[in-house]
Amino acid sequence: MKRIVFMLSNLLLAPLSAASVSSEAGLRNEFLQAERQIGSVKYQQAQKLLQKFAGYPLQPYLELRRLQQFLTADERIAAFLQQHQGSPLDWPLRKPWLLDLARRQKAGLYLANYQGSTDAELECYAVRFKLAAKDADSGGLWQEVSRLWLVGKSQPKACDPLFSAWRKAGQQTAERVWLRLTLAAEGGDASLIPYLKSQLPADMHYLADMYQQARRNPAVIANSRFFTLKKPQERDIAAYGLKRLIWRHPDQALRVWQKFVNDPYFTEAQRLDVQRQFAIALASKGDERAAVWFADLPAEFIDSTLAHWHVSHALAQLDWPKVQQVIEALPAEVSIDSAWRYWLARAYEQQGQTDKATALMQQLALQRHFYGFMAASRLGLPPSLAHAPVTVSDTELQQLQQHPTVKRAQEWLALGRLTEARREWNHLQDISSEQQKLVSAKLAYQLQWYERAIFSLADVGYWDDIELRFPLAYKDEISQSAAKAEIDSGWAMAIARRESSFMADAASPVGARGLMQLMPATARQIAKKPVQLAQLNNPVLNIDYGVDYLNYLMRRNDGNLLMATAAYNAGYSRVKQWIPKDYALPADVWVETIPYRETREYVKAVMAYYQIYNIRLNAPVDVFKPLTSMQIGVIVE
Repeated sequence: MKRIVFMLSNLLLAPLSAASVSSEAGLRNEFLQAERQIGSVKYQQAQKLLQKFAGYPLQPYLELRRLQQFLTADERIAAFLQQHQGSPLDWPLRKPWLLDLARRQKAGLYLANYQGSTDAELECYAVRFKLAAKDADSGGLWQEVSRLWLVGKSQPKACDPLFSAWRKAGQQTAERVWLRLTLAAEGGDASLIPYLKSQLPADMHYLADMYQQARRNPAVIANSRFFTLKKPQERDIAAYGLKRLIWRHPDQALRVWQKFVNDPYFTEAQRLDVQRQFAIALASKGDERAAVWFADLPAEFIDSTLAHWHVSHALAQLDWPKVQQVIEALPAEVSIDSAWRYWLARAYEQQGQTDKATALMQQLALQRHFYGFMAASRLGLPPSLAHAPVTVSDTELQQLQQHPTVKRAQEWLALGRLTEARREWNHLQDISSEQQKLVSAKLAYQLQWYERAIFSLADVGYWDDIELRFPLAYKDEISQSAAKAEIDSGWAMAIARRESSFMADAASPVGARGLMQLMPATARQIAKKPVQLAQLNNPVLNIDYGVDYLNYLMRRNDGNLLMATAAYNAGYSRVKQWIPKDYALPADVWVETIPYRETREYVKAVMAYYQIYNIRLNAPVDVFKPLTSMQIGVIVE
């Protein structure tokens, strides 16, 4: 095997022919071959390889690959990291080197090159070295250890000696253990609870058991013997259980709450937290009792989430005077949101206050979002794109193209290495001014790297360049597939834009893939045959399956665009549960009262994007006009 490696190394070191030098493809292939081999060749051969690729944008990655295999080359690594500090070349070398320095007990070198991070293992080594270098009682080191310890999950083994010293110094108190246990129980790693129970005083062990029971089954708190009320910490468990139980069994939760109404150990913060969750849960279930819980919350406690549920609760009942009352009572910093101005206008409209309604709607109609488009359609006005292109000069574009980071990103793109290309582009955003980010967005668009154009504009908060933010990416492919599936191409393009921002290799945490973010099971259902994951990264196949699925959802939802759009995000069965069974709601009210925030915002975004793409595609259809008269549910004659 060694002989084979040596032969390959010699092949790599052979002089480039005139043809290969002139061929970009040839040079790139040479680079990929060098990348595979540079970690295993001798030092002199590696140096010749680095010289051979001098001037090539990705040459530093060869040096990175080499150094990753020789972590004891401290001086060379330190120099490399200094040269490429903060770039995508930094962390892949800095972390393994620091871990190797820790293994070799090179404390001074470690601390000189540790720049802080969110990596708990590296943090623990840094604090351990600091403690070894000074009096353990001096400075704020114990505070750093407390911060590392007070998390709702297990920490790396490198932290164990640190925590042991911290414990011996008397820093671990029952209060801190209890706080960590609550973090583990309420959204952390519950498997940590038994260990933390062992760290509590014996008379508090029962509390850990109570937390475990309430976590597994919140209905247990309804048992009259569950709470002994011997210790104040039981109120933490009570609040936790109540906030979970209200979603599953509202009546039980409300009965348990009565036990704590006058309990002096139930803190004001706990009361407000429980009241907030009760109000939201009851409103999401359409329970009329939600109104009482909203009314009892102090005005300064109202935020955008509470405002939504308070307004949507009144909307679900079509109680327009209540809608007006709630919105007019919102704090000023909340009420300026476009959503509440739209619903206030609707409340005015429904109560015959036409002038007030029209004035608000006219303001909204100038804006480019769901509510702006709804307002324009209600007034019979054309939708406004409010298009304002970024101002970028040719000189700025040319200068940016010469930036080393851009050159590296473009080379990775040419090699089909999208992850590496994105890392370089993200680094460019980190080191750029606002104007430079606008230039990078324009450059990405010119490179047809549409996802980066979209994200670069988002980085700087520039929302008004419609061409860059809503590119006609994969226009031909989407149009052809949509025509075959008998759906509108503007809708399909809006779905793709919302789902992936046109990232052909996009992958979600739950397993959705590609431009249209299809789940593998959905693709198999549509294709009626096995579909490999890699196939879903093929834009043409992904679009084909995606638009066929849109056709399926339209048919299942009786041609209702809003319901089909919601079903693409949340699933057909779940959306059916949201359809009123014995009454009907106006379409805009139905969207606003969708219980899932993700789906609610998804539907609003897709409909707005659909309107934008129809305009960009020169389609004459006003997407929002049908929504102004649409009813969802059972229309009673």
